[in-house]
Amino acid sequence: MAGSLILIDSETVSGATASVDLGGANWDSSYDVYKVTISNLQIDTDTVGVVFRYLDSSNNPITVSSYDVAFKVLKSNTTFEDAYGSGTHSFVSDLYTGTGTGEAVNSEIILFNSNNASEYSFHTLEGAYLSNDPHLKGVQGGGTLKQASATKGVRIYLGASGNIDGGEFKLYGLRK
Repeated sequence: MAGSLILIDSETVSGATASVDLGGANWDSSYDVYKVTISNLQIDTDTVGVVFRYLDSSNNPITVSSYDVAFKVLKSNTTFEDAYGSGTHSFVSDLYTGTGTGEAVNSEIILFNSNNASEYSFHTLEGAYLSNDPHLKGVQGGGTLKQASATKGVRIYLGASGNIDGGEFKLYGLRK
């Protein structure tokens, strides 16, 4: 469908930054479904996961321990892995993203129920990356923020200390 995705917000990172916010002050509440794309995300710390939090109506990350996630990690060097958990964020990649040549994360996150204050926000996730061992990995799954509240975007960052060194980040609204 030509023209179905409407660009709402974008950020290109080319130097160390702790996090990337998409939406927030640029949020457009006229859509039911949103798509986040992450291309060529590179980090400065070895063996960490890339994660995100939803932004609240004041554009602050929601830090409560109410995120539930489940996904399958597909590995080029061995069998798959089931991953799941609860905590203060949702995963974009598992804990083995690294700093070596060619190591980068590419993902698509689809956001649902963002503007509905009476429902949980939830998402699906698909991604591929070269891990620190280095092996090609893929992730597919999803998660939810288990609190009824409207959300206005996402903050992408590393689950442990470290910075995002590069990447292209975009938020789209899906035309009705």
